[in-house]
This record gives sequence, C-alpha cells and structure tokens, in this order.
Amino acid sequence: MSSQECTITPLGSCPATPVQLQADGKACIVGRSVGASMRLDHPSISRQHASFHFQSGRWTVTDLGSRHGTNLNGVPLVARQPMPLRGGDRISMLPWTIRFDVGSAVGATVVQTSDGDSGGTVVVMAPAVAPNEAQVRLDLLICSSVSIYSSASEGEMATEVAKACVSGTKCQRALVVRFLSGEGRLEVVGAWPVGAEGMRPISRTLVRGAAQGKPVRLSEDESFGAAQSIVGSGVNGALCIPIKIDSSIEAFLYLDEFPEKTEYDDVLSFSHALGRWVGLAMMRLQRAELESRQRDLLEELAVARQVQERMMGATWGCQGDVTWAMKSVPGQVVAGDIFGVYGSNSGLGATVFLGDVSGKGLGPGLLMAAITAHLEAKLSDGVGAEKALCDLSNFVESRATSGQFATFVMGEIDVPSRVCNLFDAGHGYYVIVDRLGIAKPIRVEAGIPIGVINGFLYEGTPITLDLGDRVVFFSDGLAEERDESGTMLGPERISDALAGSIGCEEDVFRLCELLKGFSKNLKYADDVTIASIMLASDVASDVASDVASRRDGPSDSVSG
Repeated sequence: MSSQECTITPLGSCPATPVQLQADGKACIVGRSVGASMRLDHPSISRQHASFHFQSGRWTVTDLGSRHGTNLNGVPLVARQPMPLRGGDRISMLPWTIRFDVGSAVGATVVQTSDGDSGGTVVVMAPAVAPNEAQVRLDLLICSSVSIYSSASEGEMATEVAKACVSGTKCQRALVVRFLSGEGRLEVVGAWPVGAEGMRPISRTLVRGAAQGKPVRLSEDESFGAAQSIVGSGVNGALCIPIKIDSSIEAFLYLDEFPEKTEYDDVLSFSHALGRWVGLAMMRLQRAELESRQRDLLEELAVARQVQERMMGATWGCQGDVTWAMKSVPGQVVAGDIFGVYGSNSGLGATVFLGDVSGKGLGPGLLMAAITAHLEAKLSDGVGAEKALCDLSNFVESRATSGQFATFVMGEIDVPSRVCNLFDAGHGYYVIVDRLGIAKPIRVEAGIPIGVINGFLYEGTPITLDLGDRVVFFSDGLAEERDESGTMLGPERISDALAGSIGCEEDVFRLCELLKGFSKNLKYADDVTIASIMLASDVASDVASDVASRRDGPSDSVSG
C-alpha cells in the first residue's frame, strides 16, 4: 500500500475537507478539537475521537476511547485497538462518515448529482397510520433479524427470536430447543416470555415430526392422533420448525397456544423466515467460535515453537573432539522435540540427547523446556548419563500430567576409549554411518519412555566408533512421515539415503532432502529433528581419498 497516496475524505454533508495522510510517524487525529487534523465540530464527536497511523507498512485506524464510538464498515471498533485499513473503507463517527482512499479510488462506479430538479417539491412519505397485519410482521421480521444476527451468543440470539415469534404470531410462548439426549430431553437455548419453558411440556411427537426436516403443527381440528398429546393439556395449537445449518438440523423453533381463528399459513411463513435467520446467526456464531479457537491454537503453537527453538540450541558445533550437525523442522502442530549436546567436565567427551515429548501445543512445549533444564542441570553437576536419565524419568513421572511422557535417546561419548554408550528410553531410531559412508543399523537395549515408571533403571549399549564414524539420531517424525498413499518412510529408506555420506552436515542435508521428496509437503505431520554426531572434528586425508574411490561422486539429494 502506498503510504504517500492515502486520503481520508468526508462523505455526504460532512463539513470537512479531505486530508492527505502522511507516513511521517505522527498520528492523524480526527475529532472536535481545534488542533485535530480533520475537525468535526459536533456534540457527539469527542475532542480526540479517532486516529490514523502508518505502522508496520500499512495504515490503521484507532478509536481513541470516544464516547459514542467509531465504526469501520458498520462494525464497532474496540477502543484503543488499531485496525488495518483497505482502500474504500468507511469510518463512521456519528452523525458523519469519512472514507479511506488509496490513490484515486480506481474501480468505483461514480454518478454525478445535480440541482436540475430544484423546482420540484420534496414530499415526505410515511407509512399508513394503521398498517395491516402482514406489514406489521414484515417490519418485525426486518427489525428482529438485525438483533438476531448481531447477537453475541446463542442464548441472546434464541431469546430475541422467541420474543419476535410471540410478538408476530400472538402465541403464548416460543422456545428454541435442541436435543440433549435421545428424544426425551431437550436443551432450552432461549425462550420468551421469561420462564416459558416451565409452563407445560413440549410435544415429543411434534419435535419428532420436525426432525424429519420440515415444519409441522398440531391443532385440535385435525384428525392427527398425536394432537391429543397437546389438546389434552388445554393447548389449542402448536408449531415446530427445524432450524438448519446448511442441510443439518441444529435446533427447533417451538411455538404453542395460539389465538382462535389463527391463520396458520401466515404464522408458518413468518416463523419459518425467523427460523432461517436463526440458522444463519448460529452459523455465524459457530464460525466465529471456531475462528477464535483457531486463533488461540495458533498463538499457543507459536509460543510453543518459540520455547522449542530457544531450547534446541546450536545447529552445529564442537565439544572437544565431538562434532555435530542438527536440523529441526516444525510439523503442522508443535510436538516438543528436544536436542542438546553437553560437554563433559573433563573435556574428553560429551553427552548427546534427543527426545520427543508426547502431546501437542504449549503444554508439551513447557514440559520439554523443563526436561531440558533439569537434564542440563544434572549433566553440569557431573552426573553420568545413566543416572541422569533415571533421575529425569522420576522428575517427569512426579510432575507431568496424566498420560504425559517422553521418548528419549542419550549417548555418552568417551573420546579416549572411542566408545559411545547409548541409553534408549522408548526411542529406537538411530543409524551408524562409518568413515567410508556405509550405513549400519544399531542394536540397542531398549527401555521404556521416561515418566512412565518411577525408579526405572536404563541400561547402556556401548558402540565402538572409529575416527570419522557418525551416530545419526532422528525423531519419529522422520521415520513415521507418510506419503500421499499413506506409506511410511521407514528406517530402510533412511539408511539408503545415508549411504555414501561423509560428514555430519551431509548426513543431515540428505535426510532433509529425503523427507521433502518423500512427503511432498511443506508442513509435516510431526516435528522432525535430525542430528549427526562424529567422534572427531577431522578426518584423515587417506580416508577422504578412499571414500572418493568408492563412489562416483557426492549425492546432493536423495528422493523417496
């Protein structure tokens, strides 16, 4: 949006002149004050009523806490909350309206007014003094439809429609109800008059009939056996109309006890129209509720992702003679992957860990942060991997909510002995890639996920490493990603993709490319974390020559 070509233009009889907006960091004030950029001198306009401001690359309008409020395209603005603007937006500050224009408002169809008819007489027209019943119902329908559609809740909306039904049909009561369980219990969404739900029972037969999808009624003069259920209670007529959202019946509009000689066809037309408005209003409310939930979820996931990114640490680095590379790719819903490398106090090794907290969203993200902090505190105190993992499991078991746990793998690398001691806590995903680029599976003593049983002892599996050998860890988001046909990527494709790779960064790159080619998705079903850890930071030149002679050339990408 061009910040130099934006104008606020008074409409109709508004006694102001257009104002060219300037993106100079200063707000353009509209109000009754003499110092306002656009002065609107009227008692209903506050001294500083609204402001226009250029921020984050676009123009916004803000109601400054005015007494009578500001509307944007007919919708009231929340005080002191900036709202982005688009060309053609209409900003109302009663009794006047101004328009926000970008450029010359290209695309608008314009007609010109003239005073050529000034010799004529303007006659004020008014409705008949005593409108007929049809006109009364039409006026009521129009007026009530506005309040129904603008209701903030289902209860408020249902009460408005019940009140309109009683006024328009002269029935004794009206209710909006929906099935609560089976056909015997109904939830009252709204009713009129107050307490109408307790006047008498609702006809189950009538509601059952309306559940077939069309309006139904019962009255004393019909040869309909079910009519006895209401006639016997002294009610001379009842009407039930299904309220639909699309083709699905969401609720029912129920009216009973009509005056004598009621024209039910007219009553039905009026009530059916109100029922359709209720369906639209319910759909709007439900959509707004879903959008609100979605916004809350996205905000929660954004916070969880920020926590995750901060706790993940560096994507590559060295700890003594231990080198690593790592890549974490967020899934559609943040799931709480964990990764870290912590140098030993002796400087002769490092502890590497990778895990996945169960569940999605902010809760698992916070648990992941707590796990990382607890684990690093233990490792900084010199606690070995075996005890640190056991203590971590006890920590999670005593503090996590029911059903929360984490799968984990921890590798304790001792450089002098060239051994990586692997501890598995329900993880199970890793591959050894030797200095010649040959990928080999690892058999590890499997343990249960952390946080399941207090006091569980994890056994390590020692893996001997030569210079240039790497241990490749990855979360289940990689191995369990599925393609369009539902086929799982699986460990075999991962091993094949690593064949011929000669370094940590290449290991990670190849598996990321494998994931892209296999799933063809920008967002994956689960978080994916891939890490490659090498015993030494350098590889002998004769090893590099040996590798080059065993393959035709480096593979930049591997598809699934």
